Amino acid sequence: MKRPALSIALALGASLLMTVTAAASSTYTDWIHGSELPNATPTEGQFVGEATGSFAGAWYIDVKHQDLSHHPAYITGGSFRLNTVINGWPDAIHGSFTPWHGTVSQLSGFSGCTNQRFSVYGELYGVGPESENGSGTFNATLTHSDVLVRVRG
Repeated sequence: MKRPALSIALALGASLLMTVTAAASSTYTDWIHGSELPNATPTEGQFVGEATGSFAGAWYIDVKHQDLSHHPAYITGGSFRLNTVINGWPDAIHGSFTPWHGTVSQLSGFSGCTNQRFSVYGELYGVGPESENGSGTFNATLTHSDVLVRVRG
């Protein structure tokens, strides 16, 4: 069984595409990069990082999914938050993953103590500042980097 002492993930080339409903519908795209928080489980991953694009800022994403033994593992829920500036004022864009409308699929690193790559695609609802009715998608390739840490003493 693979038991890394420390698992780190980087979101590489990830994009967050949001359609925020306002007086007129608009589409915005952000590019994100970041790291997985160390409390990952076989059914949940939490990530933080920086966004650049339409709404630059700091982001947090919580992706809940079926156990990774499913191929693919369907996204069962989760949420995201992007802290940004809108019209010159600090604000946040929120949203949620639509259950069963997205997947997590392993691309590489199927055996041994090695890095693992995953494709993550999910549809988003409730996207926007406050309680907007916008929608969007999350599309990313994530790399789980395994690092063996040995403590002597």
